[in-house]
Amino acid sequence: MKNILLVFLISCFCLNLISCAAKTNTAERGTFFFREVNGTWGWHLEGDEDTEGKYVGEIKKGKPHGQGTYTHYSGPKSSVNQLSVLISGMPVIIIFAITLLQMLNQGKEENLAARYEGNWNRGEKHGKGTYFFPDGSRYEGKWKNGKQHGQGTYFFPNGDKYEGKWEDGQKHGQGIYYFSAGDSFVGQWKDGNPHGKGMYTYPDGEKFYGKWKEGKKQLHGPLILAD
Repeated sequence: MKNILLVFLISCFCLNLISCAAKTNTAERGTFFFREVNGTWGWHLEGDEDTEGKYVGEIKKGKPHGQGTYTHYSGPKSSVNQLSVLISGMPVIIIFAITLLQMLNQGKEENLAARYEGNWNRGEKHGKGTYFFPDGSRYEGKWKNGKQHGQGTYFFPNGDKYEGKWEDGQKHGQGIYYFSAGDSFVGQWKDGNPHGKGMYTYPDGEKFYGKWKEGKKQLHGPLILAD
């Protein structure tokens, strides 16, 4: 009898743990649109995804919170859809051509302005995430209160790359900037510019050690020639 009671108590305890874990791991999900109303920007349940930012993911208390994706288009996803409305009186062959274009362009994001994939906290980008910019560049790393903050990497459309520390949306702290031409700078940064001690390496391997202030060299340091 005691063994049966013990098994019953253990079973109840295990079921309770499973139930608590399920509640903890189950996050509320939803969709929000980000736009300005009466001079104030905020999240709204309804909107136009062609012209407003759209968030899909985990939410809490009416705001993005947890894992989610934010997408913002610069205009309608496909201009073909609008064009087909204007040609309703044209010959069938033209309508067929437009319909074919619609099928070929279905799902394309030609006017994609920006996209963020990552963690959120109370409606702000916060934690680890990736932001894709309209010009083709992207940032991968840490965020805090909607801005790059902590360790992160920024990829430029021309092939340049920055790896290092960020603070309040700016390169700040120790970091390395790789130029697409083959040269690089490693050193201290402040407010987005080289500031403090650093080393510049030229494409041929020569290295220059010195100090920078607000992005400009201040002291002539030793130049080490390449082997």
